[in-house]
Amino acid sequence: MPLSENPGADPDQLPQESVAQATASTDSSVSGSDLQPANLSDTPQSRFLASLWRGLHRAWLTFRGDTVTPVRLASHLALLAMAALVLVLSRVDLPAWEIVRLAPVQPEVASAPAEMAFQPLPMGGSPLQESGVLVRAPVPFTEIPDRPRAGVITYTVQLDDTVLGIAEQFKLNPNTILWANLEDLSKPFVMEVGQILLIPPVDGVLHTVKEGDTLAKIAKLYKVTPEVIVGYAPNQLASVDDALTIGAVLVVPDGDRTPPEQVAAAPAAPSGGGGSGTSAPWRSVGFIWPTYGLLTQRFWLPAHPAIDIGASTGTPVAAADEGTVISAGWSPVGYGNMIMIRHSDGFATLYAHLSRIDVSYGDYVARGQRIGAVGSTGRSTGPHLHFEVQTGGRSYNPLIYLP
Repeated sequence: MPLSENPGADPDQLPQESVAQATASTDSSVSGSDLQPANLSDTPQSRFLASLWRGLHRAWLTFRGDTVTPVRLASHLALLAMAALVLVLSRVDLPAWEIVRLAPVQPEVASAPAEMAFQPLPMGGSPLQESGVLVRAPVPFTEIPDRPRAGVITYTVQLDDTVLGIAEQFKLNPNTILWANLEDLSKPFVMEVGQILLIPPVDGVLHTVKEGDTLAKIAKLYKVTPEVIVGYAPNQLASVDDALTIGAVLVVPDGDRTPPEQVAAAPAAPSGGGGSGTSAPWRSVGFIWPTYGLLTQRFWLPAHPAIDIGASTGTPVAAADEGTVISAGWSPVGYGNMIMIRHSDGFATLYAHLSRIDVSYGDYVARGQRIGAVGSTGRSTGPHLHFEVQTGGRSYNPLIYLP
């Protein structure tokens, strides 16, 4: 049946007779002498080409007798082309290329440091080594020794500085600071912010050589021997006979500038009412209570220029403020055992009728430092502390300056 008579049939479903006819026609055509290639030797290549030719011829006949889409035809042709290409390439002898891999350039490595000559100590465990010797562990920091100072230095007074604080800072006796910076010891030592102080290297006295001075005179003045002055290396003296240079400053180790002790007289009661306390001079820092007890007698002039604090015998007595002891001992005028302290601002405090005295003339005492004990020595009716505050030669009510 012709194809036109069955238009709805699938082109791929050909009638059996048509396929048979096409096959027979193909075989007869292929076997014809006009399609055989001439003078082909019986080699694998010739056989392959013949087979390829027959396949192409058969595909062409099928294409003529059947409806084949272009896509289908193109896919078949591509497969045949790839097969042919593979066959051709398989017969080609490719050159033997040598592939050389280049190693990456390595940076130059610095030569290893020479081996350390010492053996590190083991960490942890017992510090005893094989030899049985105790080895000190390494210390990761350096301790700077506290070397003694040889020369005189200066210090600028700061806010809230005190003589005791400065002396403690430089590990010196407070008197050493006073003697180095106060020419006239009869006057009070007053410090102010910004003042420049001389700080000796050791406890003692600084002496500026004057005309006529000798080592013997200087040593006698400060209660030491000439050998002590020569023996202090920074003075640069070879012997006691060395000539002294006028204006040179000598350090007198352990020298003493304390003036000769004078017997303290009882303070005279001021006349009039100027010391009643109503016009007492201002003081930047108040005093502290020298002891604790009952106020047994108040301040009144002219008969009693002090306050009396009743307490048991032996009760500690403290300095009302820091200062220099200008009197310490027995008073012949009724005060018994008495201490008087001069303070830096010109004020002075007096402590009388003590049972014991714990300081000496010329000592520099701290605020609150124990100086003695309550007693009933001298003209007294019972154990108590007689406490006075003086300035400018007059006595003022201590209660004005106590907290």
